Amino acid sequence: MSDKIALVSCSGLSPLGLVVRAASVELALENDNIVAACITEYSAQPNNCSPILDDAKIVTITGCGDDCASVILNDKDVSVVKNISADAIVKAYDLNPLDAVRLDEDGEKAVEILKKYVLKELEKI
Repeated sequence: MSDKIALVSCSGLSPLGLVVRAASVELALENDNIVAACITEYSAQPNNCSPILDDAKIVTITGCGDDCASVILNDKDVSVVKNISADAIVKAYDLNPLDAVRLDEDGEKAVEILKKYVLKELEKI
């Protein structure tokens, strides 16, 4: 995985939104080729997206079934190479984060599991 990857994640105000944001930012801090992108920035700009997405493979990480990140990017004609559902991953490990402001015990576990899953998926693209 040497190509630039832009993780565009859920920014919802739910416990899972917090998990997704934490995992995305931590992955960006830990990997030189990964950047965490702000979906709110893209939704606020009328006809373009930030240059951070230039020359990057774009991966969205959803926190719920609404998949706002992919919908917003699709509206901007931005191609997404992979969409990862955090909800499915967290449920598979029987975790239930409950705090939208601070990571609780299940939230911390979910962040670590999600990070490992995302890295494995990035190897496939």
